[in-house]
Amino acid sequence: MGIINNFFGVILNFIFDGVAAISPVYTLGIAIIIFTLVARLLLTPFQLSSQRTSRGMSRLQPEMQKLQKKYQNKKDQASQMEYSKEMQALYKKYKINPLAGCLPLLIQFPIIMALFNVLREPAKYITKLGNEYTFIAQTIKEHVGNYPTLLEGFKESVQVTSRMEYDLGQVDGLSQFLSHLNTNQWNEFLSNVGSTAQPIIEKALEVKQNYESFLGVNLVDTPDLLIRGGMWLAVLVPIIAGASTYIFSKITMASSMASQQAAANSNAQGNSTESMMKVMNIMMPVMTGFFAYTMPIGLALYWIAGNVIMVGQQWVVNKIVLKQEEKLEEQLRKEREAALVDQKIIKKKVVKKVPVEKTAVQSEVQETTHKVVRTKKVIKKSTCTKAR
Repeated sequence: MGIINNFFGVILNFIFDGVAAISPVYTLGIAIIIFTLVARLLLTPFQLSSQRTSRGMSRLQPEMQKLQKKYQNKKDQASQMEYSKEMQALYKKYKINPLAGCLPLLIQFPIIMALFNVLREPAKYITKLGNEYTFIAQTIKEHVGNYPTLLEGFKESVQVTSRMEYDLGQVDGLSQFLSHLNTNQWNEFLSNVGSTAQPIIEKALEVKQNYESFLGVNLVDTPDLLIRGGMWLAVLVPIIAGASTYIFSKITMASSMASQQAAANSNAQGNSTESMMKVMNIMMPVMTGFFAYTMPIGLALYWIAGNVIMVGQQWVVNKIVLKQEEKLEEQLRKEREAALVDQKIIKKKVVKKVPVEKTAVQSEVQETTHKVVRTKKVIKKSTCTKAR
């Protein structure tokens, strides 16, 4: 995961620098939203493939069911290989890749994990934030002589978050340690530094807070910690994250309802697929809300922004997929018509080439007719001779 973390850390850092040049406030939040937009745009081809596969698999259910019935009692290796070939031919005919439906989830998972790690240690990946924490650490070392004692009570929670121990005697170790403190811990620390050092430290914290704050909350904090600190409005973060996931799931389900319904009407497998989708539409929002409650708010912002962007993306994807389906249907219709024409031509050629066989009765009648004609000719000839 280190390589992936660094890769997405570089991208987020680049976006952060661009946003910071324009807006010194809400910088991290705006950077996350732009990062989300870029990620969703990059995932659009995979989303297209996934949507096409989902709708295509539903439309294929009747034909797949026929193949399953055809080979249900044929368990030998040759029959199974033939079944596999026919299934692959069916996928190729309708231009479907069965594995494509999983790609967006598989690709998005490392993005979420990387973003979580970046937000867990923002100063490590975002240069400007790292510089601010270094400046804060230098200021604390210079003006707060007993800072190791004041920070001692935070060591356990920082170790849980970072899974590391830091040397507070060094500026680098102190700056990394400070980057893991939440808003409640900073407030407690500031209340104990003394009246002389407090305004100096608060001044040093201004740029950092402007960077990390977004709509009144710090994106590095977790709703869980904020709620325990008395900020009850933080409960809205997981609620909005879960609700946006639910709304997007409903829109996604509605977009493919027609094809899913067709499959459900034709076989029991379609019914089970629809039931599974309904369960997932409930489970995913609940899981998203839970993770948004326990993880940094920046990650919840990624989910919320992603769901809003995906609503528009889904509309575009549906339009593209429907056009592709219309083209495919037109192509298949032409192929079916061409096949029927070929069958008629072949049938006509076969009819012309096959000679008409005479029955025994027909042969006998024809022979009798020939005899009568010959007899008439003989009689006529005899009559002419006598007349002379």
